[in-house]
Amino acid sequence: MKRWVAIGDSFTYLNDHCEETGGRLHKGYVTRTLEQLAGCEVELINIGFNGSTFDNWRAICVPKADVYTVLLGTNDWKQNYPLGTESDFNNSVRGSILGNCGILLRHIREVSPMAPILVMTPVERGEFVYVGDYTNNFHDSSVPENGLMLADVAKAIRFCCERSGVTVIDLHEKSGFTPENAVKFKRVVTPDGLKDLPWPDYTCFRFDPEKHPYPYPVECQGMTYDGLHPSDEGAQIIADLLAPELRKALA
Repeated sequence: MKRWVAIGDSFTYLNDHCEETGGRLHKGYVTRTLEQLAGCEVELINIGFNGSTFDNWRAICVPKADVYTVLLGTNDWKQNYPLGTESDFNNSVRGSILGNCGILLRHIREVSPMAPILVMTPVERGEFVYVGDYTNNFHDSSVPENGLMLADVAKAIRFCCERSGVTVIDLHEKSGFTPENAVKFKRVVTPDGLKDLPWPDYTCFRFDPEKHPYPYPVECQGMTYDGLHPSDEGAQIIADLLAPELRKALA
């Protein structure tokens, strides 16, 4: 039996904690990927954790495995890490997104030198409001954060990984996540009362976590259920892109 270690942020963590999605996610992308690996004897170890960036994984003990998947980057963008350079990536220079990514990949290779690593790029996002804590909210990826677009992060990760021989699954370009389809609508408070508005119309109305109702009822779900985290639809799309590459890596 071969071992798959899944590394990631909340996209990966929530696969095993669907109860934390308020009943919105029924099956995550990791489980959906496993279901498509019929005939492969695979032991999964999911070590994703909420809110993690590439830098957080420096001190994590990564178990030995036959294949690794990595899905990170959206929190690095949100937390204002600088993008860095290809040189940072190649030389594992701590402090930038690319440098920290290089450190993680080096760490994995030290543990399992021959194991394939599949790196997935971060997807676009809508306006996020966490279902468990309304004060945890953030703007969509159509505008830069500290001068950096999320699309630039995805492009740079792909470039550096591919140049170093690491397999890249470009979710950013292939999955179809956009701020427009992250949710069907957002329930916002307007001068005329509550309204269900699509993107970008809803971006004109500021969400107040102390006064306003949760803006993402179940029926608003698109590619995400809260503007950020994949819904069942979004999780299936990620699995459909990951499974064929993972099957090849396990062969």
